[in-house]
Amino acid sequence: MLQNLKELQKEDLRKEVLALKADGYRFVTATCVDLGDGRFDIIYHFDKDYRLTNIRITTQAEEKVPSISDIYFAAVFVENEIKDLFGIEFENLLIDYEGKFMITEELESPMRKKPVVKVKKGE
Repeated sequence: MLQNLKELQKEDLRKEVLALKADGYRFVTATCVDLGDGRFDIIYHFDKDYRLTNIRITTQAEEKVPSISDIYFAAVFVENEIKDLFGIEFENLLIDYEGKFMITEELESPMRKKPVVKVKKGE
């Protein structure tokens, strides 16, 4: 279980991140988890005085997530990584590698779970 976790709506993400920055927190990274049902959790990790604070948002695969790269420039890298590996789009990403930050055109969202096809017995 992740400690110090705050769950937010996407619409509240930037406001909370701005408050953390104003309070002296540094951005560590973000983690994306494919929930397997078309939804994704993105967990943002922040640190202040060796204490982690985490923010989780849940988004649908086709929805855009607000970028925090204009608040913490280092987020440019992990947001592009999430875009490449999971196919999640970010709004107003300061530098957008257009899906070519980590992977080539031959791969498409390699970390995204593939839909499970159930086969009936005898087919």
